[in-house]
Amino acid sequence: MANPIIDQAAKRVEANMKQNQKKKGLPKPRTITEVSAERIRERTQEALAPSTGYPELDKIIRGFIPGHLYTLTGDTNVGKTTLACNFAVRIARQNNKVLYFALEPENTVVDYLASVKQNKRFDELTHDDIQDDSGHIFIYGKEEVKTLDDMVNIIDVSDETYDLIIIDHVGYFLSGGKNWLQEQSNAVKKLAGLAKRKKVAIMIIAHLRKKSSSQKKDYMPTSDDIAGSGAFKQDSTEVVIVTRDLLDAENSTMEYGSTGYINVMKTKCGPNGRVRINFQEMKANIFSDGELQHRMNMSGSFNRGDNEWQDNVKDALF
Repeated sequence: MANPIIDQAAKRVEANMKQNQKKKGLPKPRTITEVSAERIRERTQEALAPSTGYPELDKIIRGFIPGHLYTLTGDTNVGKTTLACNFAVRIARQNNKVLYFALEPENTVVDYLASVKQNKRFDELTHDDIQDDSGHIFIYGKEEVKTLDDMVNIIDVSDETYDLIIIDHVGYFLSGGKNWLQEQSNAVKKLAGLAKRKKVAIMIIAHLRKKSSSQKKDYMPTSDDIAGSGAFKQDSTEVVIVTRDLLDAENSTMEYGSTGYINVMKTKCGPNGRVRINFQEMKANIFSDGELQHRMNMSGSFNRGDNEWQDNVKDALF
């Protein structure tokens, strides 16, 4: 005959065993001491992070911080690769190392880099200019990197310490099939984890989705406009959108002018912000307003108004 007391005790034992099994798979909460120790390590990395090369931008994102994932995006032909190459050269000038995955620009990336370094027009570059090698920038093309896993493995097993890794662009690895959104999300998460694990700053270049016919040509994009999944916004520590002023926005032309902005739409380091930048005709150089003002002051030129500013820029750079 069954004993109800024994049966109840057996059920309690079974319930406790199941509860303990569940607990085994659960993470334990961290103490303040543990969290603060990790935060102190992060703050040390922030203090040692190399400058972006733009002091005004450093005030917003505090340089390229190891462990952070940066998404750089903008409209088609707005200058994403150009800005990335400016970052690369400016990092190299600090005697730091850059790894550049030139998947979209391929070999022409050396033209951009040379134009920045030499401050020359693309059509003025010589063979010597594009061969100039300081030994601080290293490049992979799509011939060496076939898949995202190839790239991740290259970064993961490398014994070299890089201060910035640029992926131009992450969409190269997506198949375009029906599961491409999930592919994209997985790719961004994988790169975010890699940046944190390897303690390296990674910048991925992404595209914005095409504007709808109802949007104004000078519409200011946000991180919600990045093509594909929300992983860029969710998993990136910083989201940067480069924009340029249109020559004739009222007539809806898409011809860009020489002024634009680096817009920080998300940052882990503080409030968002923007830095005004200046593009050079047929050159890859991008200068901030502060840099141009300094150069103009050093050359004896002064800013006498916004209309004269652009006229003085060329003189200030030589």
